[in-house]
Amino acid sequence: MKENQSLKSSTQNFGININPYWEDINAPHVVNNSHITQVQVPSPNAVWAKVDYDTTDYDANKFMRTADGGKTWRIDSVDAPNGYGLSCIAAIDANTCYAAMYDAFNYGGAMFKTTDGGDTWKQLEPGKLFSANSFPDIVYFFDAQHGVTIGDDDQIDSSRLEIYTTSDAGKTWQRVPDKNIPPTQGYAFSSNFNSFTVFQNRLWVTAGDTYGNSYIYRSDDFGNHWQQFPLTVSFNDFAFSDKQNGLGVSFDAEPHEVETHDGGKTWANKSFTGYPMGLFITVIPSTHTFVSTIPNGITPVGGSSYSNDYGATWKLIDSSSDFNPFAVAFLNPLTGWCGRADSPDPTGGMYKWKYNFSLDDKTITADANTLSATKNDLNNTISPRLYPNPAKDVIAVNGLSTSKTTLSLYSISGKLIQQSTSTGENYQFNIQQLAAGSYYIKIQSGEKITTLKFVKE
Repeated sequence: MKENQSLKSSTQNFGININPYWEDINAPHVVNNSHITQVQVPSPNAVWAKVDYDTTDYDANKFMRTADGGKTWRIDSVDAPNGYGLSCIAAIDANTCYAAMYDAFNYGGAMFKTTDGGDTWKQLEPGKLFSANSFPDIVYFFDAQHGVTIGDDDQIDSSRLEIYTTSDAGKTWQRVPDKNIPPTQGYAFSSNFNSFTVFQNRLWVTAGDTYGNSYIYRSDDFGNHWQQFPLTVSFNDFAFSDKQNGLGVSFDAEPHEVETHDGGKTWANKSFTGYPMGLFITVIPSTHTFVSTIPNGITPVGGSSYSNDYGATWKLIDSSSDFNPFAVAFLNPLTGWCGRADSPDPTGGMYKWKYNFSLDDKTITADANTLSATKNDLNNTISPRLYPNPAKDVIAVNGLSTSKTTLSLYSISGKLIQQSTSTGENYQFNIQQLAAGSYYIKIQSGEKITTLKFVKE
């Protein structure tokens, strides 16, 4: 069966039955009607956000960051030349983040990186990575090593985007040759606002040219080679639940929705019931649950909604008059954050995902070994402990019940890696073969359940 013949062929995804809401989180931000235009959630406790403010301030250069799940925040600026604005961020962990910057009043720009949580920033490869003729738009990292950055034409070839890739955590960058980037008809440009989305190693970017043409560019190899498809529909934001099936949303008095089932090659208008919000859309990783947002006051109904059936029906999460969601992002079904829009108050700048949810087994199409949490899981807890954390070789869990206990080791995306049983107070997992990153262990003894998170170094 071809990948685009049926939605049922979109494997490795499951739906979520959820009763969600957003918790208002006090996060300091600039006043002047500030709004969060990008959110990055690299780990369960780390969040980075790009802050814009009054539209006359074209050199907006502010970011927010928390490393403790939103209990405390810092707001600061990237150490860049005066007049540089922040286009896009790419967070790797609580301490490491990349920032694509542009000269707000002249052409030019650069890439910066921090490894100390934003205390200091270093420009990467000055004179080689972007130039006085560049306008950087996007930076994205597929993992800690592989990244891509994209800008408008730099006047070397006016019909092609300026694209660089790295495979060594940003130490060196290589410009993608013209032969690997299909040309546009006119001067090529992209955008730093809702202009790209990712699923695994596949990256989609929207672009345009000075003849009024619109395009979708797609790369399947970390940005080294690109395909180009004409874009005959319009949307404010778009997202893919797998490599083939995606949705785009927009609004013009009423919400509008488009869909693709062939990896972005072709798009069509989609009929729906409910109310998709028309400004931002994302997918909860490892699921086919789409979440959309728009602030109140822009459309008749503002707020946040979700769909479990590829955009056919939408259910409201929150549409109260004081709820003004903007950019939204999820790490996994457990962890999500949303920025706030048009806030004259220097607190309350973020929303945190809250939920009661269960996985819908009927929609699992390929992998039944996925995280299975229920509403009861949130209430029936036990009190084991794990150490060391972080760990390199072995994770020890103690404080277990002496009755039969099931221990399930999951990746941060919810994939089951190992499941064991124990009748003792202590148990050990050998984690030598695991890749570095975040994981969690679900521990169940009878009706009592708890989940412990750890980091593999």
